[in-house]
Parts: sequence; structure tokens; C-alpha cells
Amino acid sequence: MVRTIVLIAVAGFLAACATPSSQEGASQDYGQYQDGTDHPAVKMLFGQADDAAQAGNWSAALTYLDQARRIEPRNPYVLYRQAKAYAAAGDSARARQLLERARVFANEDDEMLSYLLYELEFQL
Repeated sequence: MVRTIVLIAVAGFLAACATPSSQEGASQDYGQYQDGTDHPAVKMLFGQADDAAQAGNWSAALTYLDQARRIEPRNPYVLYRQAKAYAAAGDSARARQLLERARVFANEDDEMLSYLLYELEFQL
């Protein structure tokens, strides 16, 4: 009985955190936000990833960014940050994959993101 209640509570929490793909899709303009998102959990995960990256702990940084991508899988800023972390960790092949995926979901009017993606591609 307790397991059922916990399972229902967890499922409800996850459903509330999920981004509905039918309503927002790839056309959402994430560039309107300072950090590329307004989701509080993703902002927190970005901060934790930045702290881990500054400490040189790329594994932890990538773990935080993977969690952010689970929340907002079509956010090109999350994909860009993951690509940048993989590039810094030395996995340029994975960084290129994420960079291409970020381009798919990026809004063509977002000049800042376009510049960041171009800059990272040049570094790879």
C-alpha cells in the first residue's frame, strides 16, 4: 500500500516536471531567458554543473547537464552546455553530436546561441 502511494506521488511529480512536447516543441524561444531557460530545476542544475566544471570534475558536470536535458530535452542551451563540457573533457566526437542536435532545436533568430555554437564548433 505504501509503495503504491509513493509510486503515484513520484509519477505525479515527474509528470509535473516534464515539458509537454506537443505544446512547446522545437519552436520555443529559449533565447529570451538569460540562461536559456526559466525552469528553476534546470537553472539549479546549470549552477551545479558550472561549479563542478570550475573544480575540474567533468563527470559530475556532465551528470548535472544530463539531468537538465531530461527535463528540457529540446533546449538548445542545455545541448550546447553539454557539448562544451564534453569538449573540455576531451570527447570531441560526443561534443560534435550534441552540437549538431543543438543546431536542430536552435531558433534561427537567436544570434547569441548561433555565435556560441559557431565558436564551439571552431574549437573542435
